[in-house]
Amino acid sequence: MLCQMSQQQRQSRDERIFSIRVMEFSRENCPFSNRNHTWKQFHTFRNAVLDILSSYGTVGPMGKIPILDTYEESTEEWRGGDDHPDFFVVDDDMYGLSVRVEASRTLAKPALFEELAMFLTQCREWCVYFALIKGGLFIFHDLIMYEGTLFAGCSSVEDLYHRCALVTDADAPSMEK
Repeated sequence: MLCQMSQQQRQSRDERIFSIRVMEFSRENCPFSNRNHTWKQFHTFRNAVLDILSSYGTVGPMGKIPILDTYEESTEEWRGGDDHPDFFVVDDDMYGLSVRVEASRTLAKPALFEELAMFLTQCREWCVYFALIKGGLFIFHDLIMYEGTLFAGCSSVEDLYHRCALVTDADAPSMEK
């Protein structure tokens, strides 16, 4: 019975991952609605994204910001994250409805996409942008829009993952000392 539950849960997860549409980025299809928000809204959103990413690797260089009465009070109490993070999360681009994350493409996994998309159902006007070498991904609650040659022709989350998992000699760490 336990194996059946696990299989059912896995099927449900697979259905969720594959229900996320994937398409090439275009301004006409991009669901950004507006850019009006406060510093508190931006950093509350960014803090939640940091929580999710921290399950998949280190985050930084700045950690979560405490949301206090004023921006100045909050920044005085703000502590750093990892100096060399797996996920470099931009902290000073408060003018869009997204949080920019710079990472190795090998960290872009279907489970991460799914968790971010599930979180984004609570704040549908926002997205998370993954800046990956040779491409980028705008992750919304029900859509991932790609840009760059790395993802050309992708039509599913599985396609994106397989492109991210590809390792070339140029990407492999040097064995020389």
